[in-house]
Parts: sequence; C-alpha cells; structure tokens
Amino acid sequence: MRQLLYATTNPGKLMELGRIMARQGLSMVSPAEIGIVIDVAEDGATLEENARLKARAYLDRLADSPAADRYVVLADDTGLEIDALGGQPGIHARRWKNGQRMEDEELITYCLQQMAHIPPGQREAQFRTVFALGVPGAPLELFDGTLRGELLEQPDPLRIEGFPFESIFYVPEWGSLLGKVHELPAEQKARLMTHRDRAMETALPRLRALLGEK
Repeated sequence: MRQLLYATTNPGKLMELGRIMARQGLSMVSPAEIGIVIDVAEDGATLEENARLKARAYLDRLADSPAADRYVVLADDTGLEIDALGGQPGIHARRWKNGQRMEDEELITYCLQQMAHIPPGQREAQFRTVFALGVPGAPLELFDGTLRGELLEQPDPLRIEGFPFESIFYVPEWGSLLGKVHELPAEQKARLMTHRDRAMETALPRLRALLGEK
C-alpha cells in the first residue's frame, strides 16, 4: 500500500488533516518526515491552480526518487470568500493588503477593517477548499468542499496558528465559532463537517483506490 503525503508545511493544516485522516482510519506523512523541503510559489489565479502547483511540485520531486511509487500526494488551497466584498480575499488572503504578506494577527485586523461598514446579517462568507490528488506519472484530480458562515464584528480570543480567520468565522449551523472545533471531544468533532472534511468526503473513494486499499 502507498502512503499519503500531505504537501504542506502549515502546522494548522497538518493538524486538521491528521484529524480527518484518523477519523477515516488512515494515516499520512508530512514533507519534513520524508526529508523533502520545497518552497512552492503559489502564483496561480484560482484555488484550483494553486492546489495543482503545489501537488505538481511534490510529484516532480518524487519522480526522480526511488520512493516515487510509495506515495499519493495531496495538496490543497483554501480561500475565504466574503459575499459583501465580491468574493474577496479568495486566494489572496495573505497578501490582501497592497500585496504585502501579512501574519495571522495582521490579517484578522485587516479583514475586520474591510468589513467595518458591513452590518450584522450581511456578513456572510464561505471557506472553500480545493484538493489536488495524484501519483507520479498520472494526471491530477481535483475535489472541493465549502463551509458557509458569517464574520464576527470582533475576534474571539482563540487563536489557531496558520488559521487566522477561524477566530472570526461563525458557523450558524453549528452554533459555534469555526476555531472552537479543535477544542471539542473527538465524538463531537466527528459530527461537524468543515470545508476540508467536505472536500475529503468527495475525494475519499479515489484516495482509497490510489492508496491501494481493498
């Protein structure tokens, strides 16, 4: 059987996908665990393009390795799409302000500044995740998932490294802040489907096939 290589160095993403995989009885490895270090330029125009760029970079690195056949590569890109701002920031969240990279706290502050004129009831937004899945020598396959919610007017004190918007994104169908999911017992978490859960739900049959599960 192959192993799943999750093509990211983002600690928040590694934590969340690890949770999702464990729930499915699957495991994964990170690039650091197999000694791969790649800095991928995420300069695509869409979530789909960025997910493809990341997956292809890792697949190309594996292609020249004796370990090429051992891994299925999964890469993703996620965007926050705010209805009242015409879908901003989308893929440009980290460089939303004048093209300059922002850290988590800067991004929370800037987002709320952009939303300051938007009243309650009109602050709807969605997270959308696109997965690119593939093995060396084969075309990439794409899967996506969305989670609807609304943006708070003030941030919650909770912080999840690498996931700044989870401190301000409230999910009405859960009656909870998105970031609070990480604090719930496993049994409760299993009942809540995030955008990544929903993307994985669509990708799972193909992933299991590529991993070589019976």
